[in-house]
Amino acid sequence: MRNSVEGCIKPDADSVVVGLSGGPDSLVLTAVAVWVGIRSGFTVHAVVVDHGLQEGSQQIASNAVMAANILGVTSVEIRDVEVGSDGGMEMAARTARRAALLDAAGARPILLGHTANDQAETVMLRLLRGSGAHSLSAMSACSPPWHRPFLAHPRTDIGVAISELLTPVGITPWQDPHNFDEAFSRVKMRTHLDILSADFGPSIVTGLVRSADMLRVDDQALEQLSVGHFRGAAISPYETSMAIEELEVLPVAIRTRLIKLLFDQLATVTRENSPLTHQHVMTIEALISRWSGQGEIALPLGVSAKREYGRLTLKRGN
Repeated sequence: MRNSVEGCIKPDADSVVVGLSGGPDSLVLTAVAVWVGIRSGFTVHAVVVDHGLQEGSQQIASNAVMAANILGVTSVEIRDVEVGSDGGMEMAARTARRAALLDAAGARPILLGHTANDQAETVMLRLLRGSGAHSLSAMSACSPPWHRPFLAHPRTDIGVAISELLTPVGITPWQDPHNFDEAFSRVKMRTHLDILSADFGPSIVTGLVRSADMLRVDDQALEQLSVGHFRGAAISPYETSMAIEELEVLPVAIRTRLIKLLFDQLATVTRENSPLTHQHVMTIEALISRWSGQGEIALPLGVSAKREYGRLTLKRGN
């Protein structure tokens, strides 16, 4: 685990930020990061985000601060956030937490305590939604500023590290009751993965993590090819387009990515927050592969798509 932390920090880094909840994963990460930092020459700053979603959250945050100080961090702070409602409580809390960490970190790397089990749960949840390679690649171990050094480590490694690093100094990790509440889809998936692991062996988790890694490589290759073809697009503030004859000779995997790029460029969104659904994309794709005189297609954010004059054209209302 020390090697994993050391391997994800650039040699010239002089400071890192750890997202600390006070739970097992983040406390072990903090302990390991401090150990590596002392020997590698970087300081460790812990940030505790208080979502205010549970009774006693202030005390939980204060306990995390005390634990961080025991572990020897250079500094630690509590960030209070307001959790909205967009996307449900889990998503809203994540959005608020990430914003707080980004603000606290500035340009410094941010370390998060996600494990292989978290990755496996994410892959399974997305698989059940009918996701493609990009979504199924799930979390990246290193996607600056976010770094997840424990992403290849199963949760059992955390248990061993607690006994070696936390218990001897009198630290007992906080157990978030939300992690045991099956009203949350991730907790339900955790239970099902435990059952699958009992029936088919613990390689279930490592297999899902390996699949995510392979899909990430494939997705990056397809994305790079798509960006190369996208150089042939015509782009203006209110319109993007590509020639049908250029699009129809490309594999569907490239074609659909180009459709997303045309939309994202026009709507000023990213791949991660685009409201364009798979159904939207395939309806637009039919203008290329199954053209029979279809009319204009209405899309999110006031954008429309149409086949005209031998081009696939997306337009945004003024």
